[in-house]
Amino acid sequence: MKTERIQGKRFSFGWRTMTLGLLVALTGFASVAGATYSLPANLSVAWQGNVGVQGDIPTRTTIYKTLSPSGGNDTTAIQTAINDCPSGEVVYLNAGTFNVSSAIQLKSGVTLRGAGMGSTIIMGASGMSSAYVVGVGTSSSLGSSINLSSTASKGSTTITTSTSHGWSVGTIILIDELNDTSGKYGPVVNNVGSDGTCTWCGRTSGTRSMGQMAKVTAVPSSQSATLEMPLYWTYNTGLTAQATAVSSPVTSAGLENLTVDNESSNQTNTVEMVGASNCWLLGVEVIGSNQYAVLLRYAYRNTIRGCKVHEGVPALPATGTQYDTSKAYGITFLTGSANLVENNQMYHLDMGVASNGGPMTGNVIAYNYAAAMYYAPSASWQVDAIRQHGAHSAMNLFEGNWLVGDCKNDNVWGTSSDNTFFRNRNTLDTTRASSAWDYSLYAGNPNYNIIGNVIGTTGFETAYSVTTSSSSPAIYGIDSSVTTTFQHANWDSVNKEVTWNGSNDHTLPASFYLASKPVWWGSMQWPAIGPDVSPMYPAAPAVGGGTPWGAPSDPLSPPTSLIAN
Repeated sequence: MKTERIQGKRFSFGWRTMTLGLLVALTGFASVAGATYSLPANLSVAWQGNVGVQGDIPTRTTIYKTLSPSGGNDTTAIQTAINDCPSGEVVYLNAGTFNVSSAIQLKSGVTLRGAGMGSTIIMGASGMSSAYVVGVGTSSSLGSSINLSSTASKGSTTITTSTSHGWSVGTIILIDELNDTSGKYGPVVNNVGSDGTCTWCGRTSGTRSMGQMAKVTAVPSSQSATLEMPLYWTYNTGLTAQATAVSSPVTSAGLENLTVDNESSNQTNTVEMVGASNCWLLGVEVIGSNQYAVLLRYAYRNTIRGCKVHEGVPALPATGTQYDTSKAYGITFLTGSANLVENNQMYHLDMGVASNGGPMTGNVIAYNYAAAMYYAPSASWQVDAIRQHGAHSAMNLFEGNWLVGDCKNDNVWGTSSDNTFFRNRNTLDTTRASSAWDYSLYAGNPNYNIIGNVIGTTGFETAYSVTTSSSSPAIYGIDSSVTTTFQHANWDSVNKEVTWNGSNDHTLPASFYLASKPVWWGSMQWPAIGPDVSPMYPAAPAVGGGTPWGAPSDPLSPPTSLIAN
């Protein structure tokens, strides 16, 4: 029988602060209020059905052309086949190594598929002429910005503009507003942090860090538009809210079942999803991260599933040196909304998933394994499995991940808020005791929801919660200015019990974005992680195993059909 306790703490629920007294301990998971817990509407968005490729990744069966490696430069052969491929069809790459001297660029409607990760390899050559190896969308340009004529409220699907917008059904737009540096309309949004001003954290030199991508589904008039999904945030005319169209986005393009290797080419990024909508990476191994292994920018409703992302470039020796600044990031967001990063493995990087500049909003990062991260091999400080690193990340869901390393929400390049961590297994690298906190919240990171997680390694964390000025290993490292963290139904290795937040419902949903067990999950325990399941988490996967989660015998291994043709 598990034991649980009620956490008496001061916290803010939305904008209303309340104090909860210490209640008696309970056993079991019966709901105090007789209902299943749900996130307050002001602290969440409707992720279910609103993330990833609409209708899920399509299965394309028509092969337009099959290519084999030439032994020389294969760039022209691959790119010509993609350019000539009809929409809805596949360019298939047989097993072997395809050498490329410039980036391979997918076009809308085309799938580039290999014989499997590790079997088909796209190898970047030294001295490549591009900044990346493969692009699934490379349009980073935006059109002219138009002011909204009235404040657009959170949950609305309609916006109005002050002049004719010129959009049509299917147009992808970026909605944003000037940073609310005073906190007049909600939490403070700022692109200035401990390392200075983040000029890339949003448009106009980072002064528009809060926003979201959206798709136009109807045009009632020349000055109005209907959006695919409800707005994540209230965009205020008092902050000069604007909308800007993405120029010529790539849509419905996919990269499947192959390896992209950047170790020799050492390009800035390995795979780019820039100006991409309803595109995907499926069963792709990405080797070699100089700056970003996978970059998402102006990215809307894309899916990254069943992939392995690993190895910084250059690889670190066993001791001594470290990655340079802004190197070896894994899956990294600069601007993106409604994307789904699901069931991937990330290792031998500086960080697994990162927000390195905004807006990053409304995404789901779920059922991933991030472990064996490193920065300086001989350093004592904790490394990051997930990191909010540039303004402004908000309304994202991190669910069901197995994480070895800090979930760090820093203030290096500004603020973040309103993110949710649910049913994750959190541990730390126990060889690194400095700044070793499973969850860290620095100044400027309010309104985080940390719910239903299994946190810590027995005997390593010596405190439940400390401030970020402390050096003690702890479950939480929270800056004293952050008073609005909502913690509920988490088991931790210090208390060795479940900590509740007052009388909030004690029955947890299986997922905040899935209506039921996903088809690729198989027969293993569902949900996989949580204080209300037995065991509370499955055995740890193997880093670099044969499938994204590890060896086939691991409880979280997906069936091989996940990465089949």
